[in-house]
Parts: sequence; C-alpha cells; structure tokens
Amino acid sequence: MLLQLVRRFGSVSHILSLSAHPELATNLAQKLDYKISHLTNSSFSNAETKLVVPVQSNESAYIVQSPHSDINNQIMELLLAIQACKQLHATSVTAVIPCFPYARSDKSESRNLPIAAKLICKLLEAAGADNVITVELHSSQTEGFFNIPVANIQTTQLLSKHISLKSKDVILVAPDAGAMKKVTAISELTGLPFALIHKERSSDGTISRMTLVGDVTGRSAVIVDDMADTCGTVIKAADLLIQMGASDVEAVMTHGILSGSALERINESTSISRFTVTNTLPQHVEKCPKLEVIDISELVGAAIENAGSNSTLDKSL
Repeated sequence: MLLQLVRRFGSVSHILSLSAHPELATNLAQKLDYKISHLTNSSFSNAETKLVVPVQSNESAYIVQSPHSDINNQIMELLLAIQACKQLHATSVTAVIPCFPYARSDKSESRNLPIAAKLICKLLEAAGADNVITVELHSSQTEGFFNIPVANIQTTQLLSKHISLKSKDVILVAPDAGAMKKVTAISELTGLPFALIHKERSSDGTISRMTLVGDVTGRSAVIVDDMADTCGTVIKAADLLIQMGASDVEAVMTHGILSGSALERINESTSISRFTVTNTLPQHVEKCPKLEVIDISELVGAAIENAGSNSTLDKSL
C-alpha cells in the first residue's frame, strides 16, 4: 500500500550536483536511477556567484554539496541553489551535505566566539531547505539547531565491516575521549578490544603529552575517529602506538578533510601503514599510496530514498 501511494503521488526526483563533489552526485544518481544535472556557476565582475538551476515544479530536488576547498563560496552556492529550487516550486528541496561545514564550531568557549554550525543551520532553513541529509555530524547537538528534519547518517556499521575484514589481532584505539563513543560502538559490533589515548595540552593548546590506556603489544592498532584534518595528532598517536609495541597502525576515519600538508605527512609517516576514509569529501588517492576510500553512496542513497518517500506522502495525503 505504501509503495502504491508513493508511485501514485510521486514526483520526478532530480539530483543537482554543485561544484564540491560531482563524483558522489553521479554515483548517487546512478544507484537511484534519478535525473541529474551538473550545475556550473559563474561570477559577476564583483565576484558574486551566479547560478542557473534547471528544476521543474513537479520535481523533488536533492542538492549535493560537500564544501571542502573553497568552503564559504561553496556554502553560498548551496544556499542560492536551494532558494532557486523553492522559487521554481520544486515539490521538495533536500540539501545533501555529506560533510557538514563548520561542524566543529558547535559550541562557544567564550562570549566572543560565534557558534558557526548553528548559523549554517539557520541559513539553510532561511534559504528554504525542507530536509537535510548529512553524515556523522561532529556533535549530535547540531541536529538541535534545526527546525526541519535532519537525517544524520552514522557510519559505524560500514566502518565495522571494513575493520572486521582485518586479521584477528586487532585492537581499536580512540585518539581522544571524544572518539570513545564511536570506538565502543564498533567494539560492540566486532567484538574487538579497545584502548584510549589520553591527551594533555599546554597553555597554548598544543599537545604536550600523550598517554596510552590499554595494551597494544603485538596487535594491529586501528585508530578510529570521525574526521582527520591536518593529521598531526593522529600521526603522533600512531608513533606512540608503535613505541608501545603495536605491530601495525591503521587510521580509519569517516571524514577525510586532509587539509594543508596532511597527505605529505601520511606519506612520510613510518608508523601509519594505511589511512582509510569515506568519500564524504573528494579524495586524491593518486597523491597518497596509503590512502584507501570507502564509498558512502549506498548509505546516502538510502537516506535520499527515505526522504523522498516521506516528503511525497506528507504533501499528497
């Protein structure tokens, strides 16, 4: 009965690929058999973004954008695309943002620091987004900044499957206390033991000391976290694990931001043998032989289908 209602009242599903991650958008369209348009933006003489959106009034628009390189301009591009779809009377508009921008700015340590993640949420709502699909927000509290439905996809099972294919002598390692929830969840699924690295910081915020809680002797250590940016901390953690007797170290992260000289650091590290991330962001495996990428499109595609079914029924009944 549910499928009959969806087919009867369903609209055309249209994926709009913006500039940040066209490869993922193409994968999603192929898996879902959805119409796709790759949008190109241009700029006015004063650098303002100009965007033309080819959406029809009977279409559900899924705008794929995962800001990473030119972040602020890519956010603006996303907001303009959302607003254009609303003006064209799209059936529904869903922002598909695999790696949410400014996700680490989800709280204010002092009154003079803005909560940027909250601002991004409000801008998406103001532009007219009906739904948001994202992957593993840095903090679940970010969902509370929204007044529209948010699908926050978790990668625990996907990463657990990858890790479970390794040898039996594996130990999971949380590089800090913030990663413990993810590590314990994977431990429950795989039955693998885990350890924790306790970090102490100096007054200027740099890491002054790392202490391993647990025994990694003779084991293959897998460092697990939600994101890797400059990779300075994870490489220090890998060095510590080798010093403490680990036979091998791999890093497994959801979001591979890998900014600055991160890829060079990974290549030069004598402690990390492999660095695994998902493709919530574009990755350059040709620049780093140690880099391995897990495809996230099946999980995101399932969330898109679910969002489409819900929005179709809500608007039709």
